[in-house]
Amino acid sequence: MKIKTTLLTLLTIACPFSTYAEQKPKPLKVFVFAGQSNMTGMARTRTLEHIKMSPDSAKSYADVFDKDGKPTTLEAVYVTQWKDKEGGRLEPKFGGTVKGQTSFGPEYGCGIYLHKELNEPFLIIKTSQGGKSLNYHFRSPSSDKWTPPPGHPDLIKPETEEKKAPAKAVPTKLEIANDWAPEKAHSLRRRHLGFDGFKGAEVGKVGDVYPIYILSATLGKIKGDPFQQGDLILAVDGAGLGENPVDQWRDAFHSSKTLDGDWMINITRWRAGKIETFDFDICDTLAGGRASLPEELEKMKQTAIEYDKQQGGFYNDMITHVRSVLSDVKKHHPAYDPAAGYELAGFVWFQGWNDMIDSGTYPNRDKPGGYDQHTWLLENLIRDVRKDLNAPHMPAVIGVMGIGGVNAEGNIGNFQKAQMAVAKKPEFKGNVIAVETGKYWDHKLSALATKSNEVNQHMNVFRYDQGLEGEALKKACADYRAKNITPEEELILKTGVSDGDFHYLGSGKIMVGIGRGFAEAISELKVKEQKK
Repeated sequence: MKIKTTLLTLLTIACPFSTYAEQKPKPLKVFVFAGQSNMTGMARTRTLEHIKMSPDSAKSYADVFDKDGKPTTLEAVYVTQWKDKEGGRLEPKFGGTVKGQTSFGPEYGCGIYLHKELNEPFLIIKTSQGGKSLNYHFRSPSSDKWTPPPGHPDLIKPETEEKKAPAKAVPTKLEIANDWAPEKAHSLRRRHLGFDGFKGAEVGKVGDVYPIYILSATLGKIKGDPFQQGDLILAVDGAGLGENPVDQWRDAFHSSKTLDGDWMINITRWRAGKIETFDFDICDTLAGGRASLPEELEKMKQTAIEYDKQQGGFYNDMITHVRSVLSDVKKHHPAYDPAAGYELAGFVWFQGWNDMIDSGTYPNRDKPGGYDQHTWLLENLIRDVRKDLNAPHMPAVIGVMGIGGVNAEGNIGNFQKAQMAVAKKPEFKGNVIAVETGKYWDHKLSALATKSNEVNQHMNVFRYDQGLEGEALKKACADYRAKNITPEEELILKTGVSDGDFHYLGSGKIMVGIGRGFAEAISELKVKEQKK
């Protein structure tokens, strides 16, 4: 009898799904994860080691590591991805790959903690892509045209030209030296002027205007070299540049560079003590000059047509991919039992950056209600996903943008409120939860990363202000860093940070926390559903 017991134990260990198979067969739970780069995941796998550096986090996330201290892998949980990306058993490697290093997203932490709760096999379908918006790329079929409610700021028309502040006069002279240049030009913020090879910067008030200083220019790229390093653009189309000179420049440039525009701008420029006004032909930025304008306009027309056609393309791809997986679940999870079938058990959406920064779609994003259109888009997304996947009661989880933490200020704070508003709608009560991912933001790690960046920026002082270069520059930078960043801090940075703020520092600790938050939300919705 002892031999039989031992043999049964060995068989159970050898076949990880045998425990589940002995129970009454039930549908395989399937979860759909969608969004942009943070759903894809930019936390390098190596950053999981940062969790171990704090007793509190090591205890809180003990399930993330196996008995040997290596990242947990689960045979019962499988991940499948679209667009020919790798899939397989749950491991911290189904994110973006940068410089040969594997990364992961919230599916890893969610998979671990959701399995701990469910104790059964399940499948995660990831359909995410960086740099995409809900307004355009993932726009769902119901989101035809946004109609703001009465009194909404989007209905308020911009002030007419007559009501705007009078345009500044075009200066005829400047009381500055012929070799004038801004102090510490290297530290100025570089701004794109609309054509390659040229960068400008705002330098504050000079005389009565706010000129654009030409930081860099490629000589010979434009006929006659109308812009050279050190030039000041003082006025465009007969108006001196105001407090937002780059915006004023871009308005003039892009309003002229249209299908029915004349592709000309009148510019007043200061160069080495001399002020000149001239007509700038934007066609000179084209390889063939004005003779190639008809061809360029045709390209613009075709691009506009293609753009309209592709709206919602990623939504369609997502639905198509999910349906494809569901048509052959066994291919993506070995524990799938065709007799038991599957259950679409949850939809998790984690996206927002590209919508949050879109001033064109959200012109009043700095005002209360400025992101109401995003709320509307997100509501329609949930309804349409449920409809198109024939899962009308599928629970949905919204990952609320958490860069910088909860209750953020400014546009991020306004955006957070717009995302959280969806779950408060009566129709979504008990079946949609908004997870504040800012709860998992690592403020200490973020502060250290900021400090490190500021120390690195000091290199400009050594290079430009002190004129150091070569080995002398390297030594000065290394000495300055050693003086301001301790060896312990260097180890934390090297271990815990692998990307920028907008990718949650590429922190494994933060990303696991977010995944755990999603798992807890799914479990909460499951309990609510069972109580109905």
